[in-house]
Amino acid sequence: MKRLNLPKERTFTGPASLWKRAFAFVTDLLIINLIILFPFRKLFLKIIPEKATFSETYNFLQNSGFSGAITALTLVAAFLSLLYFYMLEKRLQQSIGKMLFKIYVVSDSKELKGWQLLVRSMFLVPIFPFVLLWVVDPAFLLFTKSNQRLSEILSKTRVIERYAMD
Repeated sequence: MKRLNLPKERTFTGPASLWKRAFAFVTDLLIINLIILFPFRKLFLKIIPEKATFSETYNFLQNSGFSGAITALTLVAAFLSLLYFYMLEKRLQQSIGKMLFKIYVVSDSKELKGWQLLVRSMFLVPIFPFVLLWVVDPAFLLFTKSNQRLSEILSKTRVIERYAMD
């Protein structure tokens, strides 16, 4: 059988659009909530009284020994969330949300390294100063020419999409 010698599709890469990045991130958060955080809900409900007001819950947590357990559960959930992004982006250069929107994580150097993926995902760690990234990261994304978050600049990575030329 003879093969056709058709011209290959010409493609190039560029920064992923902000709306694709936002929807991919929301998708990933929903997946993390379903797979990782949902199993912890029963444990949190056992620790924290269900029908308490905010002030009652606050006083309960201040005066009980349960704050250590809640901190431990929160750190375990953060570690599993970090692992979600690390494993998928290391293996496929994409999380599930990024797959749906056809965007990729690439390194400014040749290959994605583990430290780069960890630095990219430090916003998931609910400990000061990393919680500052919840505000600072999106601000950098909006105000840099390359549409990079602060954690992407520090990790020397970027999120791209592939464009095809007709």
